[in-house]
Amino acid sequence: MQYWQPNQIIKNGRFTIQKILGGGGYGVTYSAIANNTNKIIAIKTLNPMQQSQPDFEEEQEKFVNEALRLRGCTHLHIVQVYEMIREAGLWGMVMEYISGQDLAVHIEQRGQLPENEALRYIDQVGQALEYVHKQKFLHRDIKPNNILLRLGTQQAVLIDFGLAREFNLGKTASMTNAKTEGYAPIEQYERRGNFAPCTDVYGFAATLYSLLTAEVPFPANFRKYAQLPPPKQFNSRISDRVNEAILKGMAFEPQNRVQTVREFRELLGIAQTQETIKLKTAKMDYTRLRDLQSSRKVERS
Repeated sequence: MQYWQPNQIIKNGRFTIQKILGGGGYGVTYSAIANNTNKIIAIKTLNPMQQSQPDFEEEQEKFVNEALRLRGCTHLHIVQVYEMIREAGLWGMVMEYISGQDLAVHIEQRGQLPENEALRYIDQVGQALEYVHKQKFLHRDIKPNNILLRLGTQQAVLIDFGLAREFNLGKTASMTNAKTEGYAPIEQYERRGNFAPCTDVYGFAATLYSLLTAEVPFPANFRKYAQLPPPKQFNSRISDRVNEAILKGMAFEPQNRVQTVREFRELLGIAQTQETIKLKTAKMDYTRLRDLQSSRKVERS
């Protein structure tokens, strides 16, 4: 079992570890210096608790395979993965270092966020999640701690893809038991089921719940015995539309939940519905196009 230490040089002198940035039940992330460029980067590994498990090598293999696929994901609101490295048998994911604070710290300092500010971050991360889902990945750990605000901007970035896994709609699959209480849906407690985008929708909606209330929703497994308090109970300024959307996004049973991030964004009113797009298309003025076509016919004659 190993933690990398400050000033430790790894990968034949390529990187110098600075400090631990954070960690959880699955991984630990370090800041480091890329010695050939003096650029600060972040490196994530499986943590010592995972290293002590009998299936550690299997988990490392999953970690590496999913990280390599995520390396191909390029999006303004997703942390960039550069490469994978191996040091003394431990794999590390080398990533973009983002200077700023996460949303958990942001609401700890500011309290309940205004609805328009919260929806701005949710819209940005929602676009990133839609992109991830199109690549057939689930993030599986959406929470305020895993959304960073770039320093000096209002730009949110989704980080920590250590729990990300591929999914196939309609197929039963198993997942690791790592999860975050309050943001993980009931299917992540059961570990085996038909995982789909709605698995991430739950954590996404729970994140908005937390941004607007400064409260962590109580864990999904408690909801077998008690009803989830609506977010408006903690913040009367939340609009009815957003309150109802959050409750639909956090429906206990997966089949009763909002099924896609796009649908959730539409319920919040921050994405156009397909009906609206069709209506706008139907109302387009084609007069100029017809005039242009007519003038070209005259020119040819």
